[in-house]
Amino acid sequence: MDSNNLRFKDVTSALLVMLNSHMALNSGNKVSLYIANSFYHGAKLVFPSFDDDDNDDSQSPNSKEKVDDNSSLEEEKVNEIVKKKRSRQRKVNASRILETTGIYRQFRIIDETIVDSLDKIIKNEPSNLKSLVGKGETHIKGTLSGALSQALSYINRFQNSDEHSGMKARIVCISVSGDNTLPYVSIMNSIFAAQKQKVSVDVCKLGPNSTFLQQASDSTNGVYIYIKHPLGLIQYLSTALFIDPMLRPMVVLPTNTNIDFRASCFITNKVVDIGYVCSVCLCILSVIPEDEICPTCHSKLDHDLIVMLKRKPRVLPLLKKAKRKRNSSTPDINPVKKFREN
Repeated sequence: MDSNNLRFKDVTSALLVMLNSHMALNSGNKVSLYIANSFYHGAKLVFPSFDDDDNDDSQSPNSKEKVDDNSSLEEEKVNEIVKKKRSRQRKVNASRILETTGIYRQFRIIDETIVDSLDKIIKNEPSNLKSLVGKGETHIKGTLSGALSQALSYINRFQNSDEHSGMKARIVCISVSGDNTLPYVSIMNSIFAAQKQKVSVDVCKLGPNSTFLQQASDSTNGVYIYIKHPLGLIQYLSTALFIDPMLRPMVVLPTNTNIDFRASCFITNKVVDIGYVCSVCLCILSVIPEDEICPTCHSKLDHDLIVMLKRKPRVLPLLKKAKRKRNSSTPDINPVKKFREN
């Protein structure tokens, strides 16, 4: 295997080590994992799973009252049997992949849930990819903005609860795609929302550099690290991206300081130096659409102004200097010297 290539299995192993290490630092720490791809219905919450939420809700007093009022004992038994079957099937699927199962219960739940969900997604990828390609969809946009939005919503709901009102949160993004798959408006809205919630966005970049994610980490006081040696991913995750949010102001963050703050075109998603700006929504364009309508706010652009902006600059000819006549007398260079001679 090439030293610059990294298997998906190795990325998953490094991610599980980071999540388990975060849980081991403090009993009050919580983790959640989202997967963003274009094939499996966009962004998806992998951990905690809905089965775990059902198990937690079943132990609360409010859920017991609902069960007593709205459901019978037979339905309770059926639900318990279904949950046990799902849990048993999850353990069987995870045991085929996990090498060690005799570990701490909380670590085992995280490993089994994540590995089982990833296994299902990988099995569905080939068929979904063929169906999308068969429909003629050659360019498929990424769903990282959807994952960021869901993560911020989950953090907001978590922090507004009475039990976890003072909890600090952060987002660690492991990205392998470029900027051409990221919708600019959605990503910028997610960045502003994270900045308002004081949630730092750390980026671990395995693919080409991303201007959007660089701006996201810088705006939210996060860490942006471009992985030059992918085989050492677990070291990056356990050191540079493992700094607690409370210690960020007192620690020199190992982030990238050369950040490209140039804006990107809303149509082509390419970074532009000089472009056009919509006066209504401040949409940045590198090219003007043929219908002369803003792609963001759908405002009609001024045709006369567009014609004036597209007009090529007029180049004036250089003025020629007038030639001096040959019989014209030239002025004396040093008249003072001539006066002294007289």
